[in-house]
Amino acid sequence: MTEIKRQRICPICEAGCGLNITTDGRKVIEIKANPRDVFSNGHLCPKGVALQELDSDPDRLRQPLLKRNGRHEPVTWDAALQHISKQLGGIKEQHGANAVAAYVGNPTAHNIGLAMGFGAFAGSLGSSNIFSAGTVDQVPKQLASEYMFGDDMAVPVPDIERCDLLLMLGANPVVSNGSLWMVPKFRDKLRSMQQRGGRLVTVDPRQSETASLADEHHFIRPGTDAWLLAALINELRALGADGERRYPSKNSARLFDALSRIDTHMAAQRTGLAAEQILKLAERLYGAERAAVYGRVGTTLQAFGTLTSHLVEVINVITGNLDAEGGAMFPEQAFYAPRPPKTEYQHARYRSRVSGYAEVLGQMPVAALREEIETPGPGQIRALVCFAGNPVVSNPDSTRLEGALAKLDFLVCVDIYHNETTKLADVILPGTSPFEDSHYDHFLGAMGYRNTARYSAPLFAPQQPDEWQSALTLAYIAANDSVPTATQLADFEDDHVAASAAAYAADEDCALAGRDVQELVSMIEPQQGVERLLDLGVRAGAWGDHFGMRDGLTLGKMAAAPHGIDFGAPRPRLAEVIRFSDGRIDLGHSAILQEVNRLQAQPPAEGLLLVGRRNVQTNNSWLQNLPALNKGRLQNGETLCTLDIHPLDAEVHGLQEDNWVAVGSATGNVQARVRLTERMARGVVSLPHGFSQDETINQGMRRRHPGANANILAASNYIDEMSGTVALNGIPVSLTRIE
Repeated sequence: MTEIKRQRICPICEAGCGLNITTDGRKVIEIKANPRDVFSNGHLCPKGVALQELDSDPDRLRQPLLKRNGRHEPVTWDAALQHISKQLGGIKEQHGANAVAAYVGNPTAHNIGLAMGFGAFAGSLGSSNIFSAGTVDQVPKQLASEYMFGDDMAVPVPDIERCDLLLMLGANPVVSNGSLWMVPKFRDKLRSMQQRGGRLVTVDPRQSETASLADEHHFIRPGTDAWLLAALINELRALGADGERRYPSKNSARLFDALSRIDTHMAAQRTGLAAEQILKLAERLYGAERAAVYGRVGTTLQAFGTLTSHLVEVINVITGNLDAEGGAMFPEQAFYAPRPPKTEYQHARYRSRVSGYAEVLGQMPVAALREEIETPGPGQIRALVCFAGNPVVSNPDSTRLEGALAKLDFLVCVDIYHNETTKLADVILPGTSPFEDSHYDHFLGAMGYRNTARYSAPLFAPQQPDEWQSALTLAYIAANDSVPTATQLADFEDDHVAASAAAYAADEDCALAGRDVQELVSMIEPQQGVERLLDLGVRAGAWGDHFGMRDGLTLGKMAAAPHGIDFGAPRPRLAEVIRFSDGRIDLGHSAILQEVNRLQAQPPAEGLLLVGRRNVQTNNSWLQNLPALNKGRLQNGETLCTLDIHPLDAEVHGLQEDNWVAVGSATGNVQARVRLTERMARGVVSLPHGFSQDETINQGMRRRHPGANANILAASNYIDEMSGTVALNGIPVSLTRIE
């Protein structure tokens, strides 16, 4: 044996844990935490260890598949690509570019090759029908940032290492490791905060794993967070909070006037919190020296997700804790992405064909996907290219969406597993093992609890085209209606890199503004691959060498630091963040004010309401095929996919522990086993997301341990109207015991 130990960043979730991986040739022998990693400091969860099984999983796809006579058969890469070129080219020629849509799933956020490649594909395709899992996840938070700061990537995160009071709504970082907040080892950071006298207060319909560690927890009626935040803002201002005067801001008076019509007693009736509890929360926030308010999927996946996300930051503003040490800060990362000139707002530039949903962040909400496929007429979606996603499981009204996808003229999936979506595909292109890809957190890098720069080169040479090559090839096909030769693909990459360099040179805020494009391209260190774009962005960044202008960071220097480079705690930098031409925060845009009015006009939801949850053993709809994450379930027959319900609610519905129940909504029904727990609010039940009861999927472990697909219960038209994001929390449901 010739064992080699190397460092690697885990690409599964927002913890971005540093790993020590021992290999023997092409085989992974052992995975342990890397205690020297400057960001994760020795943190590791079960998913990181399970990467060893993911790499060697016999169920993982390793060659292209083409559907013939209803069956997927192995074919060569050239045969698969030729078929894709012929079919997509024919559909575009006959029906136009908008007849071809693209969908990208969450794994792309943790894979720079796939992310950059998807961007190239979307640009080459020229279709307005671009969809992503983001519109069943974080888009309301990003849209709120655009309304307030003029930049959808300006997402403030708690400065937990200097915070005295953290108010957390609808978030569970013990399991998620942050979510639009990279914070590995959250338990230790929370313990340190509490030991220095700090407090964590959680607000959630479910007493989650994080809430169980909180100093104080408040149950809330799903979807009513905006009522609570509005009341807190009014109470804080009554106490004298006027932090907005410390910031260059506008339209605050308009916002406060609109919110003034929501008093604390109204909020108490809507939320289920007592008025006294709301008053005490306001007093704690007002009296804290360093406080931060943070909200996540519980606040974004609801009918007022954008408004709720906006009001979270309004509290950080009026308490003076935005962009302040110990408050909500804007971390930095090594990679700089070129940006257009400062402007007012960049969304709603076009709308969907059927329901008129507004474009947000360059994409359409997935709420529109089914109807855009099913509705005839010019622009009807007839083909879909799906990158690392499983929309049948992860999107609303799943049963009808599955039926719509089955009616497409052509479906291409790029994935590492068979799943509920790939089974419908005409062509499946296999992805690579995580160990065959490089890694840099370019999407989430500016949301870390600390400023660091970390890069991982591939552990192994890919045994097929890597994610970047695969996506870039599809981009070439979309642009040229033909499969490229090796030389043509290399030239296409050169053109793409040159165009990217030109964007940096044209960005007036970039350190490379005005530079000669060819000079920049000639100085990029890697000769091929997505690393060329990474080197370009790193050298243009806050700590980069600016291509010879100073002694600074390059991709080569990052690669030579396998444990990462620490650039310290976040610093106040609001002036750099605001993208509006007047340099001011917008607290009361007219669209936000309209949403406040809609909130007050909305009747309260009645009956039993469903919310989701996340398990530490799973990651959305991936990783369910790995034995390392299922050992406990295999031994005692347990399932992770239970319907959690308060014992008193169970008694009302005639249910007991381990009963099976049919959970019904306006769109369908699923079956689940009952688990009684006093950690649920009264009137609320919970199912985890990412499961499926489809027994035809060729994943051995997943097939033996199915679970209810909660998205069957979600209506595609029950949305946050500002962003078009589906409201997956607060769905009215009924329960019927199955004898």
